[in-house]
Amino acid sequence: MQPIKFLLAGESWVSSSTHYKGWDFFSSTMYETGVEYLEKAFDGTHIEFIHMPSHIASKEFPSSLDALNEFDVIALSDIGANTLLLPPETWAGGQSFPNRLKLLAEWTRAGGGLLMCGGYYSFAG
Repeated sequence: MQPIKFLLAGESWVSSSTHYKGWDFFSSTMYETGVEYLEKAFDGTHIEFIHMPSHIASKEFPSSLDALNEFDVIALSDIGANTLLLPPETWAGGQSFPNRLKLLAEWTRAGGGLLMCGGYYSFAG
């Protein structure tokens, strides 16, 4: 049996805080992901789980139908639309880039499996 390729895009975040102690202050930053339990659920199955954190998805999320077709299921979880709409080439370079949300819709209409998980940014944009 051929493995099912399951791509999870998102489900990662950076938290930044400023702490005040009288006149003194300092900042702290943490990078976190929320994939541990889902990833473990696929252990021992014929599902190949691939996690693409949000900051990686900005640049590497598939930008063509051929690239989307490499996956059987794509899950978006806690990832804003702008992450997919504004890759570095567009955001920093002003270059035109394929609309990956429209490509994802076309891929889904053609039979691709799309899963949108709840999360703060899942349905924004």
